[in-house]
Amino acid sequence: MFLPDVFDSNFELPNDKVCILAPGPNGREHYAKIPADFCVIAVAKAILIPDLRADIWMMTHSHQDWYSQADEAFDGVRIYSYEAAMAALPSLAGKKNCYYFMPVRDLLDPTVIKPIEGLIRYGGTIVGNAIQLAYNFGAKEILICGADMSGDGYWDGSMNIERQHGEVWEAVPRVNRLVKWLRDEKGIKMSTLSPTNIDMEEYRPEGITTRSHANE
Repeated sequence: MFLPDVFDSNFELPNDKVCILAPGPNGREHYAKIPADFCVIAVAKAILIPDLRADIWMMTHSHQDWYSQADEAFDGVRIYSYEAAMAALPSLAGKKNCYYFMPVRDLLDPTVIKPIEGLIRYGGTIVGNAIQLAYNFGAKEILICGADMSGDGYWDGSMNIERQHGEVWEAVPRVNRLVKWLRDEKGIKMSTLSPTNIDMEEYRPEGITTRSHANE
């Protein structure tokens, strides 16, 4: 058994408004502000944020100490990097709606835009991967929450012990260039709910309700 490539599959976003939910601590006070009419792509450990329903779980690693808990708890659509899919394959037997993507290792660039149609380039962290996924599958508005791009902490007070990122992650200039291109050249509305080092405007709701946190 192996998973289908998401770019050669029947995968579709639930709608064209996407919130990318990341696990940074800055997001903690803002989860309740996620609009009800946005689909949610939870990246990495954000899938374990309590009482917050995600439509899609996207990840590039499946070896962390929290992965088995997330694997057991989440039964929705999953999108793995190829390496993460291979590592997790034994646990995916019988699971539906799982896909992989083959990342392009010619990284996102902080000064020029390299093509991202039909592919996902590394260099922008899992948040940059999710932004590219949303763009490729027709998102018209992309909102982020918890994408601090600073430090190594998670929303629950735990720490990423695998790497020290520093106060400003090195991926920030590459993500900024991607965001600027999507906003200025592709007309996609880009904004953030929580403080971030990514160059995004603060989200301003337009009289809409917030997303339910109950797992219905």
